[in-house]
Amino acid sequence: MSTAAPRAVAVDDHRPELDWLRVVCILLLHLFHTGMMFNRWDWHVKSAQALTWLEPPMEVLHHVRMPLLMLISGVGTALALRRRSVGAFAKDRVKRLFGPLVFGMFLVVPPQVYVEQLFRGRFHGSYAEFYPSVFDFVPYPAGSFSWHHLWFVAYLFVYCMLALPLFAALGTGRGQAFLSRAEDWLCRGWNVVWLFIPLALNALLLHKYPTTHALFDDPRTFGHYGLLFLLGHLLGRCPRVWDRLVERRRELLVVSLLLFAIMIPPDEFALVPEVLGAQSALWFFILTALAWARSRIHVRRPWLKHAQELSYPFYILHQTVIVVVGYAFLSLPVGTVTLFGLVLGVSFAVTWALTEAVARVPFLRPCFGMKPRAARPVAPRTVEAGHTA
Repeated sequence: MSTAAPRAVAVDDHRPELDWLRVVCILLLHLFHTGMMFNRWDWHVKSAQALTWLEPPMEVLHHVRMPLLMLISGVGTALALRRRSVGAFAKDRVKRLFGPLVFGMFLVVPPQVYVEQLFRGRFHGSYAEFYPSVFDFVPYPAGSFSWHHLWFVAYLFVYCMLALPLFAALGTGRGQAFLSRAEDWLCRGWNVVWLFIPLALNALLLHKYPTTHALFDDPRTFGHYGLLFLLGHLLGRCPRVWDRLVERRRELLVVSLLLFAIMIPPDEFALVPEVLGAQSALWFFILTALAWARSRIHVRRPWLKHAQELSYPFYILHQTVIVVVGYAFLSLPVGTVTLFGLVLGVSFAVTWALTEAVARVPFLRPCFGMKPRAARPVAPRTVEAGHTA
């Protein structure tokens, strides 16, 4: 299959606003998972007293943080394919996604399962006694084998692999022509906002299926995040759309706030208006976040580059640290608000310290999806007077 030359667009591989949004999403994820210990929703370790005031903001975070992160991941695939072949992209995703997923399932997630079993009184031995049960390969919750919060990595890897033929097709002449037409359409008026329709249809048609994050019995959630991945890839392939979003950022913000004000009370409407309202609110939020970040973040400063590099290992480690620290702190004689602050602060500090350590150990970097450290340039040797090279 022959491929055509890419359309003449400005190459924009370094997107500091996307780095910034990704880091913010990871930080919100840490806050969210800490809150899970203190609300009334089911989770691995729970405080005896709930902080019910956490639930409304967490309800909002629950619906926006991971969708935005998945859409940014889709944009990232479009940027990556500008500078590598589809085959090279596939190999890179195996290294950056599948490898860390397997590592996480065997070494990062099991402590969470162990602590939960201790907390619920289902196991009373040491971790050394518990760990062999992972190799029974009995899926959680009946067994100890799970990807827990790493479901996102598993789903993203599957999306990347399933989309390889599409990525190859978009590199052909017909594919480039399709992208040109799509970009022209998306740049006209408010057409880009209609992209929420596939999300709404998925939610309506599959509304009876619960979220499991178990891949094979999770059609609604799998379709939801798969569509966000593809929509992100489409936006990444259409650079002129971003300029239109920046131009419309104030209108997007107003509509987004109005929709959230209407939709924040859950299940206030019948199924169809509830789904249409929720999915349009999500899509307007995503477009608003992309537009304002694009208009404000223009420089990839050293701290942002460092934070972006650490964000992936931070994500892999954070929930395990929260569960372990939270369980260890449950017996502290402090109030619930103080306990929440302690778990949040200590787990953040420990996760950050661990990610800094991972970044400095060459053989650990690939286990957490990090690229090998670039070799430091060697200063040229100077020739002393009276000597020749």
